[in-house]
Amino acid sequence: MNKNQMIVLGAVAILVIASMAVVITTMGDDDNNRADVTVTDYVGRKVSVSSVDRIVSVSMNPTAILCGLGVGSNLVGVSGDTGVYSEDGSIIGLTDDDFPKAVRDGLANGTIKDLGGMYNMSAETMISVESDLVVCDTYGTKQETWDALENLGVTFIVVSGTGFLNDIYNNIELLGKAVRKESKANSLISEIKNTISKIESWCESIVENELNGKKLDVVLMMTTTYAVGDDYLGGEIIKGLCANNAFGYLGRYASVTSESILSANPEVLIYQNLGVGDGVADPAAFLKSLHNNPILGGIDAAKDGLTFATIEGAYRSSSSANQGIARAYAMYAMFIYQDYLTFEIPSVLDSSNYSHYIDLFWKMINS
Repeated sequence: MNKNQMIVLGAVAILVIASMAVVITTMGDDDNNRADVTVTDYVGRKVSVSSVDRIVSVSMNPTAILCGLGVGSNLVGVSGDTGVYSEDGSIIGLTDDDFPKAVRDGLANGTIKDLGGMYNMSAETMISVESDLVVCDTYGTKQETWDALENLGVTFIVVSGTGFLNDIYNNIELLGKAVRKESKANSLISEIKNTISKIESWCESIVENELNGKKLDVVLMMTTTYAVGDDYLGGEIIKGLCANNAFGYLGRYASVTSESILSANPEVLIYQNLGVGDGVADPAAFLKSLHNNPILGGIDAAKDGLTFATIEGAYRSSSSANQGIARAYAMYAMFIYQDYLTFEIPSVLDSSNYSHYIDLFWKMINS
């Protein structure tokens, strides 16, 4: 082979490599103009998505995930449930995203329409703003609404409305594919898993080294009368934190009596969203009163002062089916293993303080 032939072949090779680079680049996450993407949503529908320039999200959880995937600026309509976009956007262990700032700003400047409460939102409300894609979940919408959207020829996908970890990961994957952000979706899932793993490992070390292998008994109450079982988000978190859910056998959740809580005798008692619809005006005072309660005052959690509550923003973070689940693990870990923290936490975490204590906890387990 002479010198000229080698030069020609070399040039051809460079062109081939360059062409491959172009192909790879055009198939990247940010190419929203590539061929239609077909996804299978949570209820088994195969949906062809051609554009995601304008997205309507009718539930807070998929809205948060979409912002986490970097397409918050594509949102043109969201559910407007009270308080869900007013909290701090920083999540431990995760790259900062646009939630809830992007939504808050969009609602303020008019680029995003407030569609009202998510629960049982009508198809007509969902299409009241022009969009390329509508995202629903199984918590706030039902089959009749999806049928109406189908009849109207609307492109929509349904994600899971439950809070199990695998459902959250699947929702991120599904939405990541639909909006052409698959790499970002994979990164987000990896960050969540790494954060949760670090928290779980810290809890396991406490159980092994400080408690000699004994798992603490925990009761998680949704209200003053309803306890969470293992088949619910909170129950899954308690197990992941190397503790025992004293009412795990309940399944999802069920009403329990004060006598049954006394019988379970938990070492840690946690209330979610205390004061909402249960007649408790002062959550901190309610928890303090447990010490003198003729029945609940007899449980170990009340005797030892290990009774806690999450309200307002802290409650939303502890029950979120999105990337904010990392906060829930941190909050419950602090409650369950308060005696092993290097700082003290209040009995009630709310919008004004929960982020501060979560940050302290994250610094502590990373020191």
